[in-house]
Amino acid sequence: MHNFLTFLKEFHIPKKKELLDARASFSRKELSTFTTFLVISIITMIVMVNKVNNSFMVEIPAKGGKITEGIIGMPTLVNPVLALTDADKDLTSLVYSGLMRKTSDGDFINDLAESYTVSSDGMTYTFIIKENARFQDGTKLTADDIVFTIEKIKDPLIKSPRRIGWDGVSINKKDDRTVVFILKQPYISFIDNTTTGILPMHIWKNITSAEFSLSTLNNIKAIGSGPYKISSVSKNKDGVPEQYNLEKFNDFLLGEPHIKDLSIISYSNEKDLVDSLLSNRINQASGISPENATKIQSYGYNINTANLPRIFGLFFNSNNNKILQDKDIIKAFDKALNRQEVIDKVLSGYADPIHDPIPETIKKDESVKRYLTSSIDEARDILEKSGWKQGVDGIRSKGGSTTVTKTKKVGKKTITEKVVVNNGPVTRLSFSITTGDTPELKNVANIIKEQLEKLGVSIEIKIYETGPLNNIIRSRDYEGLFFGQIVNHESDLFSFWHSSQRNDPGLNIAMYSNKNVDSLLESAQKTLKTDDRLAKYQDFIKEFNIDIPALLIYSPKYLYATSLKLNNINLGTLTTPSDRFLSIYKWYADTDHIWKIFAKSYTTNTK
Repeated sequence: MHNFLTFLKEFHIPKKKELLDARASFSRKELSTFTTFLVISIITMIVMVNKVNNSFMVEIPAKGGKITEGIIGMPTLVNPVLALTDADKDLTSLVYSGLMRKTSDGDFINDLAESYTVSSDGMTYTFIIKENARFQDGTKLTADDIVFTIEKIKDPLIKSPRRIGWDGVSINKKDDRTVVFILKQPYISFIDNTTTGILPMHIWKNITSAEFSLSTLNNIKAIGSGPYKISSVSKNKDGVPEQYNLEKFNDFLLGEPHIKDLSIISYSNEKDLVDSLLSNRINQASGISPENATKIQSYGYNINTANLPRIFGLFFNSNNNKILQDKDIIKAFDKALNRQEVIDKVLSGYADPIHDPIPETIKKDESVKRYLTSSIDEARDILEKSGWKQGVDGIRSKGGSTTVTKTKKVGKKTITEKVVVNNGPVTRLSFSITTGDTPELKNVANIIKEQLEKLGVSIEIKIYETGPLNNIIRSRDYEGLFFGQIVNHESDLFSFWHSSQRNDPGLNIAMYSNKNVDSLLESAQKTLKTDDRLAKYQDFIKEFNIDIPALLIYSPKYLYATSLKLNNINLGTLTTPSDRFLSIYKWYADTDHIWKIFAKSYTTNTK
């Protein structure tokens, strides 16, 4: 220590003359060598300092940046009460926020709500609004805005697509920050209702019900409390908005968004959308088809995928074809179907094979691996044992007259004789498959036809456009129907499978009737505890797989193309395509670097 202090006392910075004298003492060769070593030492020191610095640095999101997204369709009703199309819902989800907000894993978090409580009977929900809740024009958001929004949804003159979800629900204002919802009976999907965006009463209160859908407050002047606010709108030659420019809302309650600016551009078809993406006019695209995904990925874009609550399958109406009442036939079909082949050929692998009537957004299908491959031999064996014999034309049939060999004893002799047995009228193993006039539906129907024809089945494909197909479905005028279900809420399971929903306007297109299933679905509607509800769904699945009223085949993936610079996208599970924006306030396009010791405080301050 003494030596070190002595060194410090004696140490001094050389003066200019001393440096010149030292340089003069070097020969030319020594000076060159010294200079080389000095340069190498400085470079080495810089590299080492940089490496040490980098080892202590972490990447963090930076404020700023811009993203431009293309969508199919033009938003015209940027209003949570009226939004109907996917384009409407996209903009509405960005501009507005509700009491609660869904997360990518299917849970719910508080948004405008500070807290909420549910009564023990599941019929009264009380919400307290956050003190600092504000609209994008700076106006305080209160219970009056909540009541106003729900009353507009329930107004029959406005014809809100959300109205059915609020039937039988009354809403009361307790004070400026407290609202109470009272249900007529427990409703397991009610919390999802409270994600509805809230309108600012102070700018809507003078708009009549007749004028409600015509107001410019539905697009150009839309104001909510969501993560982004509209800054400008570009219109086409017909005066229809085709590009919305938005900027972040700094007072968004879940945290100031990282990305500063966002533009949404409308396209009339997927070809134009993809062309714009590949020519860099936009840097992300929503809801692309599987056939375009590979091409887009080859241009350096990310393809983000998400599960959708959509189930596609072959639904049977045995009232119109009695052979479909034979469970052995349906079991044979189930064995013969190669679900993975359908997914690979039609959806380029962007789908999950399914076998159960409940989408993975509600309950994971644990048994689906058993159905990834087909077994034609097992399927044929089932039909043979059931008496369905293949004829010379390759089609199986049952019934008619057959000659059998019988033996009998006459005295000590055994006599063999041929006997003609009448097995009733001849029934051929044939039925028709009805589906819609879209490439996906038609291609899947034809693959199903090819797979089942290997069993000796005669199948006719019937293709209809949307209008006529809807009429056919409503009248239940089909034998087999290849179609899809969208299970947005758990309560939708009742609509799709309860026997009371077999006739129009019910949605039980499989015409399924099972008293045990009815009881399970009725009970599940009133069961608030998730684990108890899932147990009832498991019993429902067991009954379903005994009856097999439909052959469920796949659940498609939602495909979202984004630029490589866009980070922290977590799509998880989507109920609707607009749910991709649920966590947009956490996305970032620009990055910065800070020392690790400051990272924790940064994360805390930006939550």
